[in-house]
Amino acid sequence: MNVTAEHFVTRFRTWVDSRPDHPAVVFAAEHGEGGVSGPVLTYRELDRRATAFASGLVRAELTGSRVLLLYPPGPEFTVAILGCFLAGVVAVPAPMPESGGRGDARLAGIVADAAVTQVLTSPQGSDTVRGWLHRCGLAERVGVLVESDLDGPAVPLPTPDLAGLAFLQYTSGSTSEPKGVLVTHAALAHNQSEIGRALGLGSDVRSVSWLPHYHDMGLVGQVLGPLYLGGTAYLMAPMTFLKRPYRWLRLVSVARAQITVAPDFGYALVTRRTTDEQLAELDLSCLRVVMNGSEPIHVTTLERFAARFAPAGLRAEAIMPCYGMAETTLFVTAAAAGTGFLARDVDAAALAADRLVPATPGRSYRRLVSSGRAVDFDIRIVDPAAGTPLPDAAVGEIWLSGPSVAAGYLGKPEESAATFRARLPGSTTEYLRTGDLGALVDGELYVTGRRKEMLIVNGRNLYPYDIERTIREAHPATAGGSTAVFTVGDDAAPAAIAVQEVRPADLRATDPDELIATVRRAVRAEHELHLATVVLVPTGVIERTTSGKVRRAATRAAFLADGLRVLHSTAAIPAGAE
Repeated sequence: MNVTAEHFVTRFRTWVDSRPDHPAVVFAAEHGEGGVSGPVLTYRELDRRATAFASGLVRAELTGSRVLLLYPPGPEFTVAILGCFLAGVVAVPAPMPESGGRGDARLAGIVADAAVTQVLTSPQGSDTVRGWLHRCGLAERVGVLVESDLDGPAVPLPTPDLAGLAFLQYTSGSTSEPKGVLVTHAALAHNQSEIGRALGLGSDVRSVSWLPHYHDMGLVGQVLGPLYLGGTAYLMAPMTFLKRPYRWLRLVSVARAQITVAPDFGYALVTRRTTDEQLAELDLSCLRVVMNGSEPIHVTTLERFAARFAPAGLRAEAIMPCYGMAETTLFVTAAAAGTGFLARDVDAAALAADRLVPATPGRSYRRLVSSGRAVDFDIRIVDPAAGTPLPDAAVGEIWLSGPSVAAGYLGKPEESAATFRARLPGSTTEYLRTGDLGALVDGELYVTGRRKEMLIVNGRNLYPYDIERTIREAHPATAGGSTAVFTVGDDAAPAAIAVQEVRPADLRATDPDELIATVRRAVRAEHELHLATVVLVPTGVIERTTSGKVRRAATRAAFLADGLRVLHSTAAIPAGAE
């Protein structure tokens, strides 16, 4: 279906006029044989509440300002962000404060960076938000508004402006401090139209998501995406999924959803924790698109997920690897709908030398998954140091140009210029430097890792997630936890460090020094790399971004500051002394 890019408000209003009683948002509290129960907003009701919300924002003279959206899972967030769009207010979605104070500093930093003076939240979240503001000393200069505070007479709303800012998407900070990405309505409209075109979706679409509504994949793809197309967004709380992953696919089955999206760890978790009895209750034959948007995407995750849920009617051809980021609004590439995923075995030594060469028998190899092809982006693979384009099958930095690219970072003109306005020699086209490494082969994009997280050891380029996977597969005690691998020390002779989560109960059942020795042997055999230090920590210590990516930089900083909760650690030993 070819979708014409329109301002989100304009597009949404066409559905209000043409299908007012069609369900727009369903927040699934319970779902089973009796169907889906929970709050439902039709297009008419969502429009009524969002318009009233917007009138309140205009009366409060917030048009053109930035407001922080802190909402627990529920339909209220959708009302608020649509209200912001209608009122010409720049929304700043962010996660709710945590009761223990974790994340307080990040949220306070967003308030300062975005010059926020008002927080929008739900009645259920207001006490938590006010407690956070008091803890951070912000209560005197930052107000809190809930939907009922904005009740009042209707007022004229601004004319939708494609050039205006839709929202600030704060990056998740896997390798650096979060930055506010300036997403315009034009970029949002273009990206939404490209998603619809690439996925072949129309107004009959029903999507299911447990992703956080403040993260780009959840916000653009799963909250706003169905509304732009005129479909229905079925939403559930992230914690509901994490506690019982099966409930995600049960909702897909009951709602007869055609599309769902998750990062790699979500598919791995639901594959591992779905019982045979639960599997027997599922009918996934409705799914046309099952998107995996991680960097990297593990082929073993896709294969195991496909095999596990094939008896429930899941078609492997529905699995669609994709690639995107906040700086491009969301979507960049995806496999063609209905074709499944494409894996390529490449020579490990050649990959370490920045080339994709087909694997040959008897030599070490790596399996890479294609993230598909671009719909409306100019993709170049560029030597990150020289700024010159590279040929097919050469690994370099991924540069992108297209209408979905955001306008830059808030308040960071130099960083915005360096990141969003890069140019190739002899060209006037401006490109986004993604910071991601990858290669193009026959038009297919293979993402190999993050440039800032690359391990350079003895002149070889090693990808941390390859080493982390080897560690998790080395022993049953390491199979279920997160892993972070990084280097410290002199650049000329860096030391490789591994931090591995384990359950204390599992550690009591094995000798920790033998466990570490097993991990070291596996990494040496697979990657010819010596791990100078291996640190075992409890489950949950390694931080992840909102999309599930391991925050290696934060783990490295905690390691250097002796800030990790250590269960056991083997001191550095010389290479070859294992």
